[in-house]
Amino acid sequence: MSTQPVFEPDFRLPDGRRALAGAVLLHPDGRVLMQLRDDKPGIESPGQWSLFGGGLDEGETPEEGMLREVEEEIRFRVRHYRPLLVFDGWRGLYHIYLAAISEPLERLTLTEGSGFDYWGLAALEAEPKVSRLARLSLAALQALQEQRDRSGSGEELLPGAGY
Repeated sequence: MSTQPVFEPDFRLPDGRRALAGAVLLHPDGRVLMQLRDDKPGIESPGQWSLFGGGLDEGETPEEGMLREVEEEIRFRVRHYRPLLVFDGWRGLYHIYLAAISEPLERLTLTEGSGFDYWGLAALEAEPKVSRLARLSLAALQALQEQRDRSGSGEELLPGAGY
């Protein structure tokens, strides 16, 4: 039985890797909305906490893909966002955005995964079941926050979102 991830038939880069987009969904109180991935053999990061996102469709930009994936997966329309990280990995090219969310869980509808919840960054650091891509993305968020704090400019992390 193969343990290789099974991917949806979507856009592929010329070298065969997937083009993907996702979001670190940041609440104004500093918590991040995370998805608990299904615990099924053959999917990427089964049973782990990860970001919302997925593969790009043919002709779709990373920005369009992130917006579509978040709306499909939790029925939330992202309005305030910015690029956070591009990770050129062995299996894919990942475009990660930082996006604002202030909705309570009760107003969101999970359509993919086995659960979702808001997490503090310290709790996520201590949680062993966080995907590698999520850890990398959260480290990029922390670095961005530290950079902003050091600059003393008071610049918003997400312009227009109020934080």
